[in-house]
Amino acid sequence: MVNFLAHLYLAEPTAASRIGNLLPDMAPGPLSDGLHPVVVAGAKNHKRIDAFTDTHPVFLRSRGRFRERHGRFSGILTDLFYDHILARSWERYHDEPLDTFIDLVHDELAQHYDLMPEPMRPIIGRLIEQGWLRCYATAEGMAVVLGMMSGRFSERLGRPVDLVSAVDDLPELNEALADDFDEFFPQLIQYVKSHNHEPRSLADTEMATVARQPG
Repeated sequence: MVNFLAHLYLAEPTAASRIGNLLPDMAPGPLSDGLHPVVVAGAKNHKRIDAFTDTHPVFLRSRGRFRERHGRFSGILTDLFYDHILARSWERYHDEPLDTFIDLVHDELAQHYDLMPEPMRPIIGRLIEQGWLRCYATAEGMAVVLGMMSGRFSERLGRPVDLVSAVDDLPELNEALADDFDEFFPQLIQYVKSHNHEPRSLADTEMATVARQPG
């Protein structure tokens, strides 16, 4: 399972698809009734990505780099540091600068709360207001992200959890993780392209609906 930035990158370039591709992490459980088909398609894409990633030998190799020091949190840390590497090497994968992409995503999300299930809306609000997506690009930002994750797991498990210390692993692991990511991510991109036969936009869905109606 890759994290927010990669899921947004792998979504179709529409607000509805991006919302769907974030939805399973922000509102876990069964999909709400009444969601737009493009949002549902995005959520299905997210789950395909997670299934592909979680069993991929390169991702498992990266997890192994964290396992000795961080145990059960090694997968989550691999997730987050893959987003860190994607942010640092963004220009290799996208024509737009990262800041431009994030500004566009923020605008789209802010204008389409109506497409989100209720539990997702306050999380998206915090993502925008606190600039979560920009945090991935620097070690300092990653410390902020890991601090938030530590708080979430500490509350859930009822004991202190410190993931921030994983930032200290970066100097030692950075080159190996970057090599892993460079091997893994193009394969993930190709997998998504080959398995994505869902509607690309609201307009596509509406056109398909019209085409199915009797003359």
